[in-house]
Amino acid sequence: MAEIRISQLTAKASSLADTDEFAIAEDDGAGSYVSKKITGAELKGGLTEIEFNTQSATYTLALTDQNKMVEINNGSANEIIIPLNSAVAFPIGTQILVAQLGTGQTSIGKSFGVNLYAEGNKLKIVGQYGIATLIKKSTDLWYVAGNLEA
Repeated sequence: MAEIRISQLTAKASSLADTDEFAIAEDDGAGSYVSKKITGAELKGGLTEIEFNTQSATYTLALTDQNKMVEINNGSANEIIIPLNSAVAFPIGTQILVAQLGTGQTSIGKSFGVNLYAEGNKLKIVGQYGIATLIKKSTDLWYVAGNLEA
């Protein structure tokens, strides 16, 4: 790969490839520099477009839902279930968006042993197109926030 200076890049440059590398020189405080690199894949990992997982009934989260939006499209009441860490080991810091796509109310549920931090114990999405965010704080502890009611 040819070296390109930042000043040579244009706003409409070609797509970032996973194998592209960005070199950064950091002053070590002793008059020298330490070189560091980040790949395109690592950079995109923190800045990706969201992916969707559309379900039609009550659904238990899977590891593949990490940092995605899970939509439930159902005309009847349904539930998103957060499993125990021993069943699905989401990394701490995982964020999952939940959207109620259908008219049936979507509730946030949990396996026995999972704890949820939710203001006012609000765990039901308020209506169609409402969204909730789930954030894993520790092993079996999640924050729940968004367009919710008790």
